[in-house]
Amino acid sequence: MTRPEPPSPPPPRKGPRRPRPLSDLLPATLKALGLPSAAATERYARAWALAADPAWVGRTRLRSLEGGVLTIGVASAPLKSELENFHRPRLLQVLKAALPNSPLVGIRFVADAVLGDDE
Repeated sequence: MTRPEPPSPPPPRKGPRRPRPLSDLLPATLKALGLPSAAATERYARAWALAADPAWVGRTRLRSLEGGVLTIGVASAPLKSELENFHRPRLLQVLKAALPNSPLVGIRFVADAVLGDDE
């Protein structure tokens, strides 16, 4: 039985490598982690404000966008149930229209302890 040969080492670098500013590395790192940029977060926040009922202000907030699913934090179980059962299709339609180039495919509502339960 023969052993496979170990991989060859990478070729030596030409000259010293210079440190790169963190500001050059951060956008690519955030993108690789699936985290939206500040500009994307602002676009989603504006779209949510357009789609959401004014009565939900302070009782909902954007949490994340992962795999095309926008997660919205909700202050109470009754509101969460209402959003899931009665408003999700319309909200998704309005959000997709407001964000035509986004990867948005769904909305998920989750309890959000930060918002508290005011009902």
